[in-house]
Amino acid sequence: MGKRFLIFPLIIIICIISIIVLMGRNIFFESGFEAEVSDIPDFTSSMPLYDMSGACDRFAVIKNDASLNTDSFDDTTFAALLIDNTDNEPIVAYNTFRRIYPASTTKLLTAIVVCDAIEKGRISLSDEVTLDHNIVLSVEGAVASNLHKGCTITVRNLLFGLMIRSYNDYAVILAEYVGGNEENFVRMMNDKAADIGATASHFVNPHGLHDDDHYTTAYDMYLIINKAAEYEILQEIDSYTTFSYTYLESDGTEKQDDISPTNMFLAGSYELPSNIHIKEWKTGTTRLAGSVLTMITEIDGKEYTMFIADSDGPSDLYEKFTLMFNLTTNQ
Repeated sequence: MGKRFLIFPLIIIICIISIIVLMGRNIFFESGFEAEVSDIPDFTSSMPLYDMSGACDRFAVIKNDASLNTDSFDDTTFAALLIDNTDNEPIVAYNTFRRIYPASTTKLLTAIVVCDAIEKGRISLSDEVTLDHNIVLSVEGAVASNLHKGCTITVRNLLFGLMIRSYNDYAVILAEYVGGNEENFVRMMNDKAADIGATASHFVNPHGLHDDDHYTTAYDMYLIINKAAEYEILQEIDSYTTFSYTYLESDGTEKQDDISPTNMFLAGSYELPSNIHIKEWKTGTTRLAGSVLTMITEIDGKEYTMFIADSDGPSDLYEKFTLMFNLTTNQ
């Protein structure tokens, strides 16, 4: 019994000594370092100053679950977006980040990649492109021009036909001319989309004819059309309501093509209010994409980006754009 009483105090003394030693090592741990090594450097005086403006300043920020003024768009609409570009404020947000099929609005990105090649000096608007094969499209009845093997046309006229009349074969011709082949060009498209910030999109062709793996979102298309608006040649193209151009047949005969816009506001099929000016635009239509239209408009001195993908046909699409126009005047 006496031995047990002696063991317990001994254990307690050992524990106390161990704790004191450990605390001492921790307290005096920094003494093992030279002062000049352990000093914290003043990074703030040597680091460069960065301008933290950027995407958040240039574009509207929308939450994933945002739902704004959706009453008129939640029945037959796949997605709808209306943004006040002047104040970077969303007015309509419906299925903003839902994956949808872009149809021919794809051609906005196609045109951007072509314009980049022009700006870098790799090609020019005056370049003449001679077709060395017929363009075969994957969808029967897809809108195409009369060009065929042996025809010659300038890059400039290809861009006009691509954006105004939405010729699908022109998308392929430009892709092959700029990228060497369609596959390389599509890779350039996806790289550019990522650079723009349209990271929820994926493209597999330059025209937008249907493919299950070819998709975008309303917000990504907002980023893409605002990027397209930066290029002077695309601004010029969108300023036309009709356009005539020529190309050469394989025998050298000059042919003329008179094209009108696929945008029915500009074509006169639907009335455009007098206070609204359309600056940039692109339409798209496929069976699965429905009727798609994106525009940058100027209304009473303010700029807006608009996007609607509608499942109920052109009439419903343009009626919903009229509702959007009304929402801008109520702000």
